Amino acid sequence: MASIASRLIDMAGSAFLSGAEVTDVSRPGEHFVGVELRSPAFRSAKWSPGTKVQIRPERGSAALRTYTPIYWDADEGRTGLLAFVHGDGPADTWFGQVGAGARIELTGPRRSLDGPAPGERIVFVGDESSVALACAFHRAGADAAYLFEASDPGALPATLAGLGTAPDAVVVGRPAQPDRAALLDRLRELTAAEAGAYRLVVTGDAATVLAVRRGVRNFPRPPAKVTGKAYWAAGRRGLD
Repeated sequence: MASIASRLIDMAGSAFLSGAEVTDVSRPGEHFVGVELRSPAFRSAKWSPGTKVQIRPERGSAALRTYTPIYWDADEGRTGLLAFVHGDGPADTWFGQVGAGARIELTGPRRSLDGPAPGERIVFVGDESSVALACAFHRAGADAAYLFEASDPGALPATLAGLGTAPDAVVVGRPAQPDRAALLDRLRELTAAEAGAYRLVVTGDAATVLAVRRGVRNFPRPPAKVTGKAYWAAGRRGLD
C-alpha cells in the first residue's frame, strides 16, 4: 500500500512540479551548500528578490521545503539556491549528498517577502537560514544594514565573504537561552544611526522574529514598517 500511495503522490506531483537539473554545487562554509539549477521552465517564470521556491527533496512524499533563490536568470533558465544544512530532514539529506547532474522537482517562484523598493532603506535581521535572502537583497542593490545571529559567530563572516555576493554584516552569537538581549542591543545601535525612515526585515528563528517584533516597538527610532517571516522553530519541521 505504501508503494501505491507513493506512486499516486508522484503522479499528482507531476501536475504542478517542474523538473530541474543541478549544474553546479558549492560549499562556501560549514553547513552551507549552494546549488545552481537549470530548467527550460525558468525562462517563463516571474521572479523578484524575496520570492520563494519549494522543492520536493524526496520522491514518493508530498513534503515540500522552501528556499529563497539568490538570483534568477530567465534568459539562461537558471537560478541559485543556498541551503543551511543543520538537521537530518529530507532536504538536509538531499543538499548534503547532491552533486552536479542530480535532478530535483520544485514549484514556484511565488511571493514570500517584498524585495527592496527604489529609494527604500532597510535594516535586515536574520540568521544562517536568512543568508540567501540577504544575498538576494544585496545583489538587487538594496540600501541596507545587515545584522545576523549565528551559532558560530566567528565562522559566519568568512562564509559571507566566500559567497562573493553577500553583504558585509554585524554578527552576534545565538544565546543558549531564549534571550535576545545582545541582538536587540546591537539592533538598537544600528537603528539609532538611521537618519530617516526604514523598513525592518526580520527572518529566521521564530523565537528571534517574535523577540525583534516586540523589542523594536520601544526603540527610540522604531521602523516605519516591519516585514517578518519565521523560517524555522526549535522542535518543528517544514516551517515555511
